[in-house]
Order: sequence, then C-alpha cells, then structure tokens
Amino acid sequence: MQFWAVGSTHGGEDLTQYFLANGLWYDGYAKGNADDRNRTLLDSVKVGDILLVKSSSTRGPNHSISFTKLKAIGQVMNKDTYYSFNIKWLDVKELPVNFDNIAYRKTIEPMRIDEMLDYAKKKVANDSISITDSINLLKYKHQIILQGPPGTGKTRLAKLIADSLTEPENKGTPEQIIDNLIVSFDFDSKESRLEREKQQQLLSEFHEAFPKEKLKELTLESYSIGTGENDSFCWWIERGLQILGYYFPGSSLSYKVYWSKSKDEYSKHGFVKDIEDDELAMKMVAETLYELVNDDNTEQAFERFGNSFILKVLQSYYPNEYFPINSENAIKNALKLFDSYDDTLSLLDQNRKLTQIYLDKKKQFNSEMTKNEFAKIIWSNFNLKSGEELTQTKEVLTRGEYEIIQFHPAYTYEDFVRGIVAKTNDSGDISYEVENKTLAKFAKKATENPNGNYVLIIDEINRANLPAVLGELIYALEYRDDDSIKSMYEYNDERNIKLPSNLYIIGTMNTADRSVGHIDYAIRRRFAFVDILPDATVITNDKAKKLFAKVANLFSFEYLSPDFHKNDVQIGHSYFIVDDESELRTKWLYEIKPILNEYIKDGILLNEAQEVVDSLYV
Repeated sequence: MQFWAVGSTHGGEDLTQYFLANGLWYDGYAKGNADDRNRTLLDSVKVGDILLVKSSSTRGPNHSISFTKLKAIGQVMNKDTYYSFNIKWLDVKELPVNFDNIAYRKTIEPMRIDEMLDYAKKKVANDSISITDSINLLKYKHQIILQGPPGTGKTRLAKLIADSLTEPENKGTPEQIIDNLIVSFDFDSKESRLEREKQQQLLSEFHEAFPKEKLKELTLESYSIGTGENDSFCWWIERGLQILGYYFPGSSLSYKVYWSKSKDEYSKHGFVKDIEDDELAMKMVAETLYELVNDDNTEQAFERFGNSFILKVLQSYYPNEYFPINSENAIKNALKLFDSYDDTLSLLDQNRKLTQIYLDKKKQFNSEMTKNEFAKIIWSNFNLKSGEELTQTKEVLTRGEYEIIQFHPAYTYEDFVRGIVAKTNDSGDISYEVENKTLAKFAKKATENPNGNYVLIIDEINRANLPAVLGELIYALEYRDDDSIKSMYEYNDERNIKLPSNLYIIGTMNTADRSVGHIDYAIRRRFAFVDILPDATVITNDKAKKLFAKVANLFSFEYLSPDFHKNDVQIGHSYFIVDDESELRTKWLYEIKPILNEYIKDGILLNEAQEVVDSLYV
C-alpha cells in the first residue's frame, strides 16, 4: 500500500468537494486535455493505495514559509481508466489541515517521509478501510479466512492484502542483517545445543559407516541410492547429512551409478557409462572417491563428478576446512552478500573464503557460533538459489509473490499438495511419478526466498473437503518450519514436507452457501476468521444507493427466514458499484434479481419477499 500526494485543482478550480461527493479522483491534464505527462506515475497507482488530496503554497513575510494544505484522504477502490480512480474517502472531521515547511507541487507524486505522511497513516490505521489489521492478523496467525455473504469484496480484499504483503521492501544491507542475527543468536539455548549434538552424532555415524580409509571397498549396495534403503553412501551425502549442508543433485545421474527402480537394474552414467560390468564401474567410482578424500586428487574428481557433489564429500570428511554450502551458484551468491565474490578464484578457494568470513565474524563479535550455525543464518535468511536483489546502495530488496486458486467439491490432496501422475516416454511406456502440486511448489518457492512474503489465496475454500485436501498439513499450518511432517507420497526419495514461516494463506468463504460442508474445529482453530460485510458507503451512484437500501430491507426480520442471519446472506455492495444507470439496470436484471429469486426458492427469504422483489426496478 503506497501513499500518493495528488492535486485538488485544475484550470484554477478547486475540485475537492466534487471529488468527495462523487467518490472519485482524476488527473485533470489527462481527462481534459488528453495530456499524459503523468502517465508513468498514474500507472503505478494500485488498487488499495492511499491518495492525499492537497494544495501547496507559501505564506508569511516575503512568502518565506512553504506549506501544504491536506484536504482529503482516500483509498483507491478501482481504476476506471489510467487517470480516473474510484475512491472511498475517509471521514476525517478536522480536515483541511496545514503542514508547514512541506511542499508537494506536482499533480501526483509519491509521499515522502514527513509529518503529513505520519498524519495520514494514523488516520488510515483508525479507519475501517484500512487493511492493516487484516495484515497484522495474517502475520500473527499465518492463515485467515475472509467470510461474508456474496458481493462484499472478499476476493478483492484478499488481493489487496497480498499486494501489500508482497510489495518490494528494503531490508538493509546483507551484512547488517547477518551481523544483527549473529548478535541475537543464543549459543547456549537448549535448541542450539541439541542441534549441535545431533550434527555431531550424524557425522560420527557417517564416518563409522564409511571411514575414509575404506572408501575403495564401497560396493554397489553400500554406495547406490534408489534401493529404498536409507543407509547407502549416496543417501547419507544427499539426505542423512542434510543439516550439515544441503546437497540436492537434481538427478541420481550425478552419482554416476544408482539403482533404477523402473528398469530394475543399476544405471551407469558419465565416466562409467560404457562399462558393461557393474562391479568394475563401481570400483572406478570408489577409487575416484578414495583418491579425492585421501590423496586430495581434486583434478580427477572434478573431471568425473559434479562440483557440488565433490564439495559435499570433502565437507563431510573435512568439516573444519570446508564451508557447508556446496552449490557453485549458492557459494557465489553467499559471497556476494559480503561483497566478496571473486570469479578468478577456484570453486574450492571460494568455499574456503566463506570459511574465512565466518572466522572473521566470529572474532569480530567474540561469538562461539559454529560454522554450521553461521551457514544456517545465511541459507535460512537469504535466497542463495537465484541471489538476493540489491539496490544501488547494496541493500536487500525483497520481492514476494502471490497466487490465486479456487477450490471445488472434487478437489483433493493429490490436486493441492502432492500426487501421482502418469507419464509416457518416447517408447510409449507408461510410468507413474510423484509430483509436487500447488501448495508444495509454492512452499518451495517461499523456502528458497526467505526474505520475501508468499501469499496463497484460496477462493471458495469451504467448497472442498478441507481435512481430505490438507491431510497431514493441518499440523503444518500451526507448526511452521517443522520439517518432520511426512507426506503420504515420497518425492525425490523423501516424504518430508514443510510450510515455511514466510508463506501465508488467505481463504475466502461465502457464508450464504449452505450446499457445502462446514469447516471442522481442527481446521477452524488454525485459521483466524474475518467478517467482510455489506458496506453502503462505497456505493457512489445515487440510484444504486437507493436500490441497495431497498434490497437491504429485504433482509429484515419481516422477510428473512429465522433460520438465517442477515450478515450471512445479505447481498453485498459490489453488485451496486456502477458507472451509470444502464450498468445498474443490467446488474439488477441479470445478477441481483436472480439471486433474490433463488433466495426465495431456497427459503432464505420468505415468500412475502416475492412481491417486493417483483416491484423493484431500475
């Protein structure tokens, strides 16, 4: 939500009262003269932004004091054209108010940080049009449901909230952020201590199972991933030691030898691709790893394996020397956070440079933080996959994202979280694979960009069977960042699934729709519910206001069935937001009246209401 200072006069005439009376604001240059001098700024205004109508002048001796008169504050509800906006004006009794030593002389310009902006923000925060409360509630609860009768703008409000949460934001320089996290890190906490103990235990188990002196003795069974057993060398490198530095190969091809379930045989690739004897191919892989770890033969290893795999192996055997970030791209982006990336350095030297940065920070803050704890600060708070976007002043510029989906009665867990899909290869053979769906994909995006906010809007959330659609993620809604939650489907040899803390969910629910099931208590307690009710004040057309009042009267006790509550079923204001009488007539005949007749048919409105509905016209 951005604040804009906009002009109140055009052609010497003050249009403030006209704007207030008609619920609009427009740029006089564009409207009257087809002059698009302000087009770029006008295009930047979004629905939900705040306009401050003002005029600037001077006063005092020799006109020495600049001042701005604030005349009105309103929120953009709709953009009729690029230069004309539908506005809901705040009822601020003390306006106009003068602000000395502040000048806004353009037709439209972004507000600066000053006294007038502070004043406007306080007024917006106290007014019912503000979405601040909903945003604060969403940040606290992580998932909310906007509920109300049809036509109250629930989906529109969800988009406004999502727009506000995901807009670009400066977070400060990466090093400032990291320094603050180091200072606030609690080395002696129970959680930190248990994490260190777990890491040491895992590393000891790995070294005991695969001592570096015996790497030549690796067999197909003890090395290969894909068998379903969680004890192979490659399983440990990819999964078992994940908390000591994430390594994801993207494909089992990276290991050069793996067990193919679909072919029911060992699959060989890279430098052993043409070796017919599986045992001989495994011997060549084992000797390469032995020479890498014991003889520092990195040249041969880099020729035969991928860079990230080699780094993960070295870091697993020499954790004091190598930094627990293994991806070439991630190392580059991590170094860029400290403005220390040097493309002339080898990958191993770049990795060692991160270790040196850790040692320097440890000394600077006299911290006991381990290398893994320092690395976790980096990968948990910055986007190392694609890199953080930085401003000209080297500050982190976060960008979030939102997505809208709609539930329906046939929607399932396999549609929403994770499911099995059939795929056909070039030979026409059908295979079945597990794929991440909307929620899992969106959660992965949020995990990879921890500084950005990600908002998933679920329209008509109550139309699906929520317990069946969410499955085990009912728990994950409450316990964010918990990666111990198991999916019913294994994806990339892993069942774990988590919802990160920067992922937010907004559901919308039509309370008039009784054809769908209610939300059960287990799910209900994990959501906060916000009532979005009809609001006559946003309707600007006079005839539409009168029609709204007549329709609203139908939901009094005289016509409304005692089995229903007015706030659950009354037709909302969005049906009455029109530009002219012709549009109102169309909405009455083809949208509003059919709903009222359906209400009578379904027993929401009593039969006595039929006579009133039939008598209404535009």
